[in-house]
Order: sequence, then C-alpha cells, then structure tokens
Amino acid sequence: MTLAEQEPAQAAPAAAELAYQRPVDRVLVHRRAVMEVFVTDAARHGDDAFAVAVQAPRAHAYYNDHTHRPALLDPLFLLEAARQAVTVVAHRWLDVTYDTSFLISDWTTEFTDLAALRARGDAPDELVVEVTARDLKRRGTRLLAATLDCAFLVGGRRAGTSTVVAGYLSRDGYGAHRAKTRGSVPPLSSDRPAGRTGTPVDPALVGRERTGNVVLTDVTRHPDDTTALRAVLDVPVEHAAMYDHPLDHVPAMALMEAARQAAVLASGGPAELRYARAFGAVFRRFVELDGPVTVSVAPRAGGRFAVDFLQDGESLCTAEVEITDLPAPDTDGR
Repeated sequence: MTLAEQEPAQAAPAAAELAYQRPVDRVLVHRRAVMEVFVTDAARHGDDAFAVAVQAPRAHAYYNDHTHRPALLDPLFLLEAARQAVTVVAHRWLDVTYDTSFLISDWTTEFTDLAALRARGDAPDELVVEVTARDLKRRGTRLLAATLDCAFLVGGRRAGTSTVVAGYLSRDGYGAHRAKTRGSVPPLSSDRPAGRTGTPVDPALVGRERTGNVVLTDVTRHPDDTTALRAVLDVPVEHAAMYDHPLDHVPAMALMEAARQAAVLASGGPAELRYARAFGAVFRRFVELDGPVTVSVAPRAGGRFAVDFLQDGESLCTAEVEITDLPAPDTDGR
C-alpha cells in the first residue's frame, strides 16, 4: 500500500499555512540522515498542483560552505530543495512506492530574483517550492515518467524555477537496467576506497571553503582552445551529503556541483562574487564509480559555460551553467 492510499487527498491549506516545525520522514526524500532532510511539510492544491515547505540549514558542512558575498542561499541547496520536493510529491500523491528508483533525464533551473535569495543569517531561511506535475506516463496504475515544474517562493517572492524530467523504475527494473547498460554488477560507493585520486582545486577558486567539498582535481587550462579547461571528477565517496547513502553511480547532485565548480573556475575573477544563476543538464547514462571521468568546460555567450562529462570516451552528461556577477558586499560583510 502506498502512502497516497493511506492518506486520501484532502483540501490543502494555503502555502502560508505550511508548517516548519519538523522534517518529514526521511524515506520521503530518499535520505538516510535526518539532518539531510529539508522538507518540513507538503500539501495538495489541486489535481496536479502541490506546495512543499523547505527550511534551509544554517550550519551545514556543505550547503553553508560557500563564499558568496553578499551571502545567498547556495544554488546547490536550492537544487536539492527541488529534488526533495518532487520526490515527496511523487511518493505522497503520484502513487510511487518507496522501493522505486528515480532517474532524472533532464533538469533545468533559473534563479530570476537573486535579491530574494539573500540569506537572513539571524534565523533559518524558509521557502515554499510550488510543484506542478504534467506529462504523466503510466502503465496501468504505475507511474513510468513525469515532468515536474517547480517555482521557488522566498518571503512570498518568486525567486526562480526548476523543471525536472524523471523516470521511475521498480527495484527489479532498476537492477535489470543497470546490468544491461553496464554489462556487469556496479560497485557501491560504500565499497570504494576513500581518499582523493588527484590534487583538488583550491576551494577558494570554486567558491568553497572546505577542500572536502571540492569535486574537481588535476585541472589543466587551454587558453588557445575552444575548451577553457579540463579537470578530473573526484567526488569523495565519504561525502555525507552527496553520498548520504550507498549508491552505484555518481549522483546527479554531485554532477551539478561539479558543473557549477567548473563554470566558476572557467569564468575567472573572484569566486566570492560569482553565482550560478542558471543550470541546464541532460543525463544520458549513469556516470560509473570505477572509471575516470573527464570534465570539459567551454565558454558560451552571455556568461554561460558548457560542461561535458566524459567516461571511456563517451559523453554521459552535458550541462550548461550561467555565471553572474554579484554586487560588492555591504559594509556588514554580507
């Protein structure tokens, strides 16, 4: 029995009535650690419309490890907020069971009001992610795929949008899919050796303070080529946020962080004044844990950078990240 069957749809409260007292059950957002759960409430507003309450952390080792000045909500936290929001919606109202694997194929995000994303500092930041589900594809009652449009509301202001195109596979279906596409049983992150395989980028150059949050190593620059730089993807398997639980591939969130870091690095200038205003990504195949991955970055017009993830000579994921300049910090340092 799914949670949607246990909890019949009722008239939902307005977004202003969403609660922020405690996180939802961690199984609803596919997290193992309670501290990695940022959704606190969710409500249905119509057949395909939902509102999800999210509280941002104030002292998180990853999502609060950024050097933006003025201090804005980390764009990777906002991506994670969208991911958790659409996951809650799928489980609670779209009849997706807990043993289902979510496969993201396309993900686009744009932040349109950076002023609304300024971190308060004196209290936890709270926001609402409004979710609209469309293009639902089912086989019988089982959901196979959906497109989920998100809008970020911060202090009542619409700060941006995010659209996730996802497929849903049963546990057996996922195992068969992985075995077919890879040709063997993939290793788990928990079985991979800890430690770095190369020399990490200076965290200050990619807008981070901790080396443990840097996911690029062995950078080479190519000023006379269409490719601005190349690096090796190196996501520490012991990273508590990106590998909250064992996985058999590099997760989409880690690839988005790598794309952000690569774009910031390629943009030049002080990283603390660089913000990833827009993301777009296409995920073609799983990025495997047991093979080297090259991250290639090429500049595009309008402050955008094309990022390509290559493994065994094949492009597995392509992303485009727009980097914008932030204003100089206020006198209070924020």
